[in-house]
Amino acid sequence: MSKILVIDDELEICKQVSLILNKNSFKTSYVSSYDEYSKLKNTNFDFDLVLVDLWLKNSSKQGIDIINELKNNFSNLAIISFSGHANIDNAIDSVKAGANDFIEKPFETKKLLHTIQKNLLDLKQKVTINNYRKQISFHTKINNIGFNDYIENIFTKANKIKPNSSIYLYGPMGTGKNYFANYIHMKLSSNNPDTFINMNENLINENDLLKFSSLHDYFTIYFNDFENFNQIEILNYLNLVKFNKINASIILDSKNLDLDENIIKNIDYKFKFIPLIERKNEIFPLFEHYLNIFTKKKFDKNANIDPLIENFLIKYNWPGNIFEVMNIAQNLVNDMISLPEILMIDDIKKIIDNSTVNSDLYDLNYKEAKEKFERDFLIQKLKNNNWNMTLTSKSLNLDRVSLYRKLKTLNIKID
Repeated sequence: MSKILVIDDELEICKQVSLILNKNSFKTSYVSSYDEYSKLKNTNFDFDLVLVDLWLKNSSKQGIDIINELKNNFSNLAIISFSGHANIDNAIDSVKAGANDFIEKPFETKKLLHTIQKNLLDLKQKVTINNYRKQISFHTKINNIGFNDYIENIFTKANKIKPNSSIYLYGPMGTGKNYFANYIHMKLSSNNPDTFINMNENLINENDLLKFSSLHDYFTIYFNDFENFNQIEILNYLNLVKFNKINASIILDSKNLDLDENIIKNIDYKFKFIPLIERKNEIFPLFEHYLNIFTKKKFDKNANIDPLIENFLIKYNWPGNIFEVMNIAQNLVNDMISLPEILMIDDIKKIIDNSTVNSDLYDLNYKEAKEKFERDFLIQKLKNNNWNMTLTSKSLNLDRVSLYRKLKTLNIKID
């Protein structure tokens, strides 16, 4: 149930609006002045949407001031301003202050509900996108992809890229291509994450891109494993960029190292990412870098590492490249109750042995890897419980019906 706060100096309007909203499955509170709002804000402010009257009698501050405060203090909040003295200037001023919408008082019930529902839907989509980015976006996890001249040369070349360019990134998974694509975008877009379009996650056609270009000064079109897309469409997108028909750059990302393809020949910039096993002098610095990030976060101090660990890490194959280095460092710290005086080689071996079992996951796409992990995980749980469904469902904190359905979905036979 969405929570809505009404801020209006007329108590009758507050009660009337609250009654309407409560009847339509919203939970509503109201205040009549800035001081009342301020007390509420400093206690338990957990609203999804705020309706703010721009003109508040007997109030130390007005609606515009409240909107400014709300915008500065709460990122996941929808704000709708309203006024009984409505004019275009009021609407513009409130939107400039941070309001998402404006409606005129007195309210028409249908219009009020439509405006609220529309803005709550927009908020839900925004929050979902932000959470999605935080959870799975590669560039929010990886913050270093190398330490030597090879990596420095890649970033030096990237800093010379101009808008309306085509860029080709090629090399194994886990070497930082997605991170690098985001780096290029942030540089060209003046740090605007909202105009990075991942074509693997969006159903967008050529007309959509033309419309998008009319609304934004710049955006980036990103194709991960671009060879899986329609090649004629890719060529059309490249031509849109090449002839400046859209204000964008296009980034093609691939594990394919073949530069003879027709599409690739006319690309403006090409970047080769080599596997970590060919950059052995970077393996230990990367591991140390990520280990210290996680120990600093959990224990507020860096780790002391046994010198023997460096040689052990260099001999390991690293099928997941930098992404695997980061995961192993994170899993190692997650298992620690306290930070040891010296991190020993046996501690690393235990984590890496577990990682090696699933090393082939790095060559799968997200859906394939997820299904493989779920299947292997459930089979192992069933084996641990001698294929007893009751014991397995208890250990998973899952009811038997749900477990049966999941096993059927993953084609796991228990006969």
